[in-house]
Amino acid sequence: MTAARLETSAAAPRAKGSAATAAPSPSARRVALVAAIVAAVVAAAAIGAPVAFRRMDYFHVQRVELHGARYLQPAEVTAALGADTAATVFDDLAALEARVARLPLVAGAEITRTLPGTLVVRIAERTPVALVAAGTGLRAVDTTGAILPIDPALTPVDAPVLHAAVGARDAGADRRLLAFLGQLRAKDPALFDRIESAQRVAADEWQLRTTAGTRVRVMPEVTVGRLATIFPVEQDLTSRRLHAVELDLRYRNLVIARLP
Repeated sequence: MTAARLETSAAAPRAKGSAATAAPSPSARRVALVAAIVAAVVAAAAIGAPVAFRRMDYFHVQRVELHGARYLQPAEVTAALGADTAATVFDDLAALEARVARLPLVAGAEITRTLPGTLVVRIAERTPVALVAAGTGLRAVDTTGAILPIDPALTPVDAPVLHAAVGARDAGADRRLLAFLGQLRAKDPALFDRIESAQRVAADEWQLRTTAGTRVRVMPEVTVGRLATIFPVEQDLTSRRLHAVELDLRYRNLVIARLP
């Protein structure tokens, strides 16, 4: 589309007392026409755009912006979108969102358009909170225990290793531990990064191991804030050149440190 060249000119003076109205100049008519076309395009975009716009090469998808994806590969998103040379930014966005939302790693998707040819895709991923042993090695799982399509050998996953529970199998109790790790990751990422492994060792006890090699004993009712109390204890021990091999948080308002 060729942009119209705007021209200006001074209006001729009107005779005193004359009621006549000067006819619009050719340049003014061109300006009005361009404004009307722009308004029509904006209005059409607001209501979903007519089929005619989808036939215009100007609005074909030329770029896809992906936001919020850490583990999801861009090629997976573009494949789900079906963004080939025939796709336009005026295709049904709700249908495109539904396609992307069906990807195993996607918890939610929102897609917007930026004219003339960009689709902006915002992803909420299903977050890995632990690594579990599988037949082919460690696999990433989310808070429900579902295995995610992430290969830790190819894409590093910063999450603790979840060891097999001691005692009777209890899927509900295992999910409770995974849910806690999810809360920990969301509320205190720095503390989450310090947890190297986790294990349910009894019906009323979990054991966590930090990256410093310290075993932390907690009850299933532990909160993120309660777990964070290990920080000042460790700092105090470090100031005295001591290191705890175990920190026991199972007693109210106490942190019991066991030294080597």
